[in-house]
Amino acid sequence: MSFGDRVLAGLKTILLIEERTKTLDEVLKSLKSKVEGSLADHEKRLTRLETIVEITRPDGGVLRIAAPTDK
Repeated sequence: MSFGDRVLAGLKTILLIEERTKTLDEVLKSLKSKVEGSLADHEKRLTRLETIVEITRPDGGVLRIAAPTDK
């Protein structure tokens, strides 16, 4: 294998790695947006569940919807 062939093979390898990196970047961006959306949905659901638990306390405790304030 001549020097020129090795240089061309190296350039082809670099191009292949660059294409794979771009593809991986696009996939990760898509995954990031899905995860961020899911986290926001879970946070809203958790807030609703906490509110329901506070409203329906079986011990007859005080109804508390707002977050507690530290004194």
